[in-house]
Amino acid sequence: MNRPKLFSICITTSLLLASVGCYDQADGEFARPKDDGSDRQLHSRLVAEGKVAYETHCIGCHGAEGDGVGDAAVFLNPKPRNFQVANFKFTSVRSGQLPLDEDLKRTIRQGLKGSSMPAFGQLSDHTLDALVAYLKTFSPRWDESDAGQPIPVVSDEFRYDDDRQAAIKRGEVIYHAYASCWSCHPAYVDGETINQYRRDLGFPEFIAFRDDLHLGVGKDNVEGQLIYPPDFKRDYVRAGADSKTLYRSIAGGISGTAMPTWVGSMAYENEDGQQVVKEEDIWAMAYYVEELIRQRPKKLDDPVEPRNRPRPIYLHGEPPKPETPDDADDSELIDDIEF
Repeated sequence: MNRPKLFSICITTSLLLASVGCYDQADGEFARPKDDGSDRQLHSRLVAEGKVAYETHCIGCHGAEGDGVGDAAVFLNPKPRNFQVANFKFTSVRSGQLPLDEDLKRTIRQGLKGSSMPAFGQLSDHTLDALVAYLKTFSPRWDESDAGQPIPVVSDEFRYDDDRQAAIKRGEVIYHAYASCWSCHPAYVDGETINQYRRDLGFPEFIAFRDDLHLGVGKDNVEGQLIYPPDFKRDYVRAGADSKTLYRSIAGGISGTAMPTWVGSMAYENEDGQQVVKEEDIWAMAYYVEELIRQRPKKLDDPVEPRNRPRPIYLHGEPPKPETPDDADDSELIDDIEF
């Protein structure tokens, strides 16, 4: 091969390789996500879908502006959530922090027992995502801060116990003697028992107790509404009555109410350096409250039997009183019937 022809081949090959390199670089740039507003467009579309779902399922109670004063709100107690304030009670973060999306989806999906908030289990995950995106448009808090971090789940030293009586008894002690849950909720033991528990833990006794120790105490929430904490032997527990849900509510607290965050506040050592209260005691309180809920009497012991008989409707006036049956005339009875 002569020298000019070889030089021509080398130049052609170099140009081809250069062009291939340029094409690869351009292809990589095209494949890389660009800040062209596509994410914002997708979010706007999700919010629009959420608005449709909100106006279909939520507007009657929570209102067109998300302020909790829909047309039906005047008839409801407790009142619907005010999304403009953005205080969400049943979450997996610390009290006062914005909830995770999954917290809001769980509440919509499962509802809140004992309230007018029904379960919307028929809605798809996509619709729930859209609803959550739309709910966030009602409050500027979502633009000012991020959602909180999930509360830590401490070790449950009672989880392998076949009989949780030890956990329940420990929870009774912590509930009354350390956490003093009876300052809002009812007490389920008398004052002397509470002071005995405090002596056992090495705490000073309480000098006096309120007269209505076995009743709950109503307190205003951050919106100025008077609310009562549940009596666990009588009232519904809104978010759920299982130990895991109760742990979440006790550990994280209830935003906008007097219920504090307990995780991180349960470690206490006495003067001898002995740890008499520990983080794991949150689980003990959860098991104790779960047991109290189990003791709640059933409203109906027997199944209801429907009466299949005609019931006349009286549009005017009171229905007539039932007639008194005539005295039976035994003279017409037949005595010689054989069976």
